[in-house]
Amino acid sequence: MTKGTAGSILRVLKPPEPATGDIFFEAGGSTFHTHTCPTDPPHTWKCNSPYCNFLHDLCPDHGGAEPVTIGREPWKR
Repeated sequence: MTKGTAGSILRVLKPPEPATGDIFFEAGGSTFHTHTCPTDPPHTWKCNSPYCNFLHDLCPDHGGAEPVTIGREPWKR
């Protein structure tokens, strides 16, 4: 919804939907995306790290790397 006045615009933004399901990784981002772990059988898990490059890779429970958490970026240390 957008409401305009004589020199400004007020935008009302809806917050992102919370993650549902049993498996997710909380990294401090604002929106969740879904990864697919190619184990047998494959399963999905939700993550909110803004630094994910691959969405089809092993999850941390199956030996994959943990997503980077906001505030703990290795390149900023």
